[in-house]
Amino acid sequence: MKCIYSSVFVIATGICFTAMATVTSAEENKSGSYTDRSARQTSSNNTDNKKADKSEKETAKKYPLALRVAPSQKGAPSVVKSRDRMITAFQKEKHDEAQIAADKLRADEGSNANDRATAIQVKLLLLSKKDNNNHAVAIPLLEDILRLDALDNNNHYGMMQQLAQRYLVEQDYQSALDTSNKFTSETKTETKEILSVKGNALYRLKRLQEAVPVLEKVHALDSTDEPITQMLTRAYAETGQLEKAATLTKSLSTTTGGDRASKINLAIGYRDAKQYQQAADVIAELRQSKQLVEERDYLTAMNIYSAMKNKEDDMVAVVQEGLDKGALKPTANNYNVLAEAYYYSGREDGTTKAIQNWSKAAPLSKSGAVYLNLAIVQCQEEMWAACKESAKNAIAKGGINTNDAKTQIAKADKALGKSK
Repeated sequence: MKCIYSSVFVIATGICFTAMATVTSAEENKSGSYTDRSARQTSSNNTDNKKADKSEKETAKKYPLALRVAPSQKGAPSVVKSRDRMITAFQKEKHDEAQIAADKLRADEGSNANDRATAIQVKLLLLSKKDNNNHAVAIPLLEDILRLDALDNNNHYGMMQQLAQRYLVEQDYQSALDTSNKFTSETKTETKEILSVKGNALYRLKRLQEAVPVLEKVHALDSTDEPITQMLTRAYAETGQLEKAATLTKSLSTTTGGDRASKINLAIGYRDAKQYQQAADVIAELRQSKQLVEERDYLTAMNIYSAMKNKEDDMVAVVQEGLDKGALKPTANNYNVLAEAYYYSGREDGTTKAIQNWSKAAPLSKSGAVYLNLAIVQCQEEMWAACKESAKNAIAKGGINTNDAKTQIAKADKALGKSK
């Protein structure tokens, strides 16, 4: 997920996978599920059936208000052995064998919907062991398993919640929102996880008025959830509820940790609430203790200083340090920000340093705007040959009013005694 100045909300460090669905077949139903039967090999069939019924009832209680009627969990009699081989291989951590068996069971014409759904679940569990963040592979599998509509409610809705989370991580915000809405509509349940997805998706889709009450619910469920608190703060600020944003940020300051990342997040919270001085104070503390380390740290500081007056010297120090340490990339934007800070700083060497950095920024810029600014300053400093060259480069780069550049060329020519 991409974000420049604001913190990125991540749905769990490792997405929680629901347990594999109860695996049964026509033959196994005589003695309960495969896993139940393995755990109680010495029990009688009657006892097994009672325990299996009890287990199913307890599982169903996870979503007691769900409108969906769970389908039968019986597998097709013709693929009992194939299904058993797959599950046994998985339980014995023979992952390659389990993968092959799952693919075969899924493709077997004799398998029913529950067999295929169970095979996909095994594939998902194997994927989670290998690469939990491979969303490109996991999402189609989850979509398939939900289309089959063959698992019990606990697993079916667990998969739906996981799918919503993965959509969000992949920045498919509309699908994340649609899936989270489907989950809450069908289960009549609002978990913290699904509300987090919904609130996040609404925020990313710029539906801020709708996002606020959802994020408020998540915050009420867990006030220590720092990413949600920050997102709610931003949502308040962007909808003009600055008083609420300020109050929330103050509460965040009492609960945030003392580590660098937490302090950066606190600074972002103050910035979003438009409490720029408090944000700058946090950045000052981090600078003093030399805790500006990553690109995000420096970009946050730059963003805060750019919103304040008389912070040119701080901007110069932060950007120059970031570039020198390699934390900030040598981009047109960073050089341009540094040049402007030097130019308006009032320092004795400000204009000279500004010209040096604009000279670095201009070739990297996509348009001729930086070259034009450079030409204007060079003409002001009576650097006539350099001014003319920069103005010509501005025209060549494009994206500007060429008359502005020609004006600088005319000034240079006149000064150089070459006016026509």
